[in-house]
Amino acid sequence: MPSTDPRFKDAEGDIWQHMVNNSDWDESELLDRRLQITDIPDERFAKFLETCVHPLVTPDAERINKLVVLFNGALKNDGFVMRASEHISGRPIYRVESTTGTGGVGHEYEVVLSFAGEDREYVERVAHILKTNKVSVFYDNYEEASLWGKDLVEHLHKVYSGSARYCVMFISKHYADKVWPTHERRSAFEKAIETKEEYILPARFDDTEIPGLRKTTGYVDLRRKSPEHLAVLILQKLGRPQIEFDHKPTAIIGGELQEEKTEDEDIPF
Repeated sequence: MPSTDPRFKDAEGDIWQHMVNNSDWDESELLDRRLQITDIPDERFAKFLETCVHPLVTPDAERINKLVVLFNGALKNDGFVMRASEHISGRPIYRVESTTGTGGVGHEYEVVLSFAGEDREYVERVAHILKTNKVSVFYDNYEEASLWGKDLVEHLHKVYSGSARYCVMFISKHYADKVWPTHERRSAFEKAIETKEEYILPARFDDTEIPGLRKTTGYVDLRRKSPEHLAVLILQKLGRPQIEFDHKPTAIIGGELQEEKTEDEDIPF
């Protein structure tokens, strides 16, 4: 942000001058007049609240607890709540989420799935488990009505470059070759570059190289993971380790998805 004082190059200089050096601004002056915090987009406001209670910003755990209680008292009126989603050095990191489990402020989706049609059987199992566990997930078969009549190039760009927390990219030979997955991943890369945050979660069916995806990026090998196992990892990434299955979990046996055997059944190896 630019400075309003010619002595300083940016807003940080203004804040130092009036909050530290002279102490002639109170917090209301800073937040309401200078930063206009009540006029920014909801998604950015939620990010501001999350930063206030981040342990790297506020080391005092007791103060964080008090702020979370205070924020939640106001957020509940609009159907949102601040919950611990992950941890750093044993300290919780809070995110603002919908009380209905349908994403955060400005987050229409928590997870978007990008894949080729040839890999649909596997991906659909993952999507079903995520939906069963109340994750707001973009999976095309769940969006038939909303996609009807839309300009898909524009809409899918918004979905994959939008405010979802993660894009799970199901990489395969088919994924690299097809038109729509190419459009989806370009949009996802655009967001990843702009935000400089962990957004794309690669999951590989094979070793196909994807332009723009660094070889050093950590990935999940789907040749060794069933849909249920991948869904568990996604839930853990979201900070929601609980898991519910409404069918018997599968395993990958001989390169094909099969129901996992119980202890008294023979497993062919």
